[in-house]
Amino acid sequence: MTTKSSLFPSSSQMSYSFGLASERGIEIDQGYDPVSAWRALSHHVVRYPRDLRAHAQRILLGHHNNDVSSFLPGSLQDLFLILENNGYALRKNLLDLSKQHLTEKEVRFFTQWIKQNAKSDKTHHCWRTGSVLSTGSCGGESLLDEQAQQQSEESNTAAYTNVLEEARACLDYGQLDVAQQLLEDEILKSPQSEEIEQELLTIYRHSRNKDQLIALSKKLVAQGVTLSEEWIECQQNSTTWGK
Repeated sequence: MTTKSSLFPSSSQMSYSFGLASERGIEIDQGYDPVSAWRALSHHVVRYPRDLRAHAQRILLGHHNNDVSSFLPGSLQDLFLILENNGYALRKNLLDLSKQHLTEKEVRFFTQWIKQNAKSDKTHHCWRTGSVLSTGSCGGESLLDEQAQQQSEESNTAAYTNVLEEARACLDYGQLDVAQQLLEDEILKSPQSEEIEQELLTIYRHSRNKDQLIALSKKLVAQGVTLSEEWIECQQNSTTWGK
């Protein structure tokens, strides 16, 4: 965001986004950095949650790359949430493929999910590592499972070179609210940051938090910041959120 011109995705984000979009097959070319590729696919899943090809690519990426294999539980969870009772063969095949990277508890969880064939179970939205679509709500309580909590604590003690890196780590561990607060504070200090804007808009589109988007927009305008075209478009689209 800047006082003079509109912002666009950073060059690194664009290269991965356009590069992955050109991948016609399900398998991701091994030339991509797995962490960046997984993050780009995750952003795509947030924007287009019913793109089953992107879901499958995330899962296969985790299967073939140890750097992102820890995100498989959440990647499977996102696919299962979108498919509900549908796509039995796809769910089962991708679960079978992923079993070697899952704990026994996780295998039982997803196997039971398939067997139940139920659309609503209070445990289905309990956040799992790597998920970008789950609400984190378990039977009315918002909490992290044991694995996520441990990784969350590890992330809090890590050394980060900048706010964006810290926010992305929070997103990887499902700490959406923490990441959002970090980015909101940072964009008020540095409204010219393209990457901060892109990351923050992605969060708003996922959380559909219209009130927070409007509140931050007012603060930026009060500082004399000219909102970018993409930011204004997000504001306009937010009028349909929750409908």
